[in-house]
Amino acid sequence: MTTSGATAGAARKLSGRHVLGAMVAFFGVIIIADATMIYQAVSTFGGVDNQNAYRDGLAYNARIAREAQQDALGWTDTVELTPDPARIRVSLKDAAGGTPGALRVEATLGRPATDAADVTLRLGEATSGVFEVPLARAPEAGTWIATVRAFAADGVSEEPVFEVRRRLWIAP
Repeated sequence: MTTSGATAGAARKLSGRHVLGAMVAFFGVIIIADATMIYQAVSTFGGVDNQNAYRDGLAYNARIAREAQQDALGWTDTVELTPDPARIRVSLKDAAGGTPGALRVEATLGRPATDAADVTLRLGEATSGVFEVPLARAPEAGTWIATVRAFAADGVSEEPVFEVRRRLWIAP
């Protein structure tokens, strides 16, 4: 009986190879999990929000001047995103509360975290100072970003007369 007990004790002895195997397995699982998470993070968002960030930074003072010029106009805006019927509606008023002159209005609609579903739309004037366009499908619930640009209808300048970025919310 002592021989079989001694043999069972010898079989259960922890050796250096067992410890090495356990450590390699442990760190192997950690490395595989990290590599998977890194791949998922890099493949879903590359981290580049703006392709011309350096040049836009150099033109920052010009952007501030354009925004001051726009503020001097005193225009007000209302941007709405409706799921039923699916449409985006923009209302513009000048400083006197009237309708601004003839405008060509465009809007870029998308999600805040990605540009994968961004769509640029040309809005038509529904009534005086109110521009809208139907959407191909109803927007999903959640946060949306609408960047609205109004250009002079004469087409002389490609710089927008009025530009605004609004965060919109569709309730679930």
